[in-house]
Amino acid sequence: MRNLLIKLLKTLPSVALVCFLSPLTSQAQNTLNPNYFYLVKGELIGRSISLGDPSNWSTSLQGREGKSASSKVAVAPTDFKAKGDAIQITWSRKKMQGNLGLYGNAIDLSKFKDAASLTIDMRVDVKPDKDVKIGLDCGYPCRAELSINKMIKTMPKGEWFSLPLPLNCFQSDNFDLSKIVGPFSIGTEGKFTVSITNIRIEKLPDGDKGCAANE
Repeated sequence: MRNLLIKLLKTLPSVALVCFLSPLTSQAQNTLNPNYFYLVKGELIGRSISLGDPSNWSTSLQGREGKSASSKVAVAPTDFKAKGDAIQITWSRKKMQGNLGLYGNAIDLSKFKDAASLTIDMRVDVKPDKDVKIGLDCGYPCRAELSINKMIKTMPKGEWFSLPLPLNCFQSDNFDLSKIVGPFSIGTEGKFTVSITNIRIEKLPDGDKGCAANE
């Protein structure tokens, strides 16, 4: 897995800014399949935001703005190309774990395991001082996570880029891609600020086998 992440790290600059979706009307957003699109131009697609820290690991938000129970992590709309077409997530300096997740109805991603990636269009606003992990949740304790520090730390601060994470790189005991209730989570213990405009499932480039290439 480490070799694949290094490979992704080397290719990130060449894919930066090439995969962003065009602006969508509300009607167009309603036609998107929530099994594969989770955040588009900063708008949630069939999902809600949950924030967590040790005081409460599941603080559900009604929209796109709020804080976790102990204010470790906060989220609010920000701008990519238009007003409010992204969200910004901020982790405070306080040393405790803080998470953001997108949750909704369970979906089956197992048939795309070796053919697709979870792709995030993002901008690093404050670089992390602790490990940052992105995860897929199939119902506690069923989940898998990947560290993204080596990838994002090389990207210029304040510039947008696409981060593709092959689905077959998410591995753990009892992890089940057929029962995903949280198709995106991100967390860290340190300080970190990131803006995200799109989160989606995307076909791997021809010939790219993701982590299966290392098995």
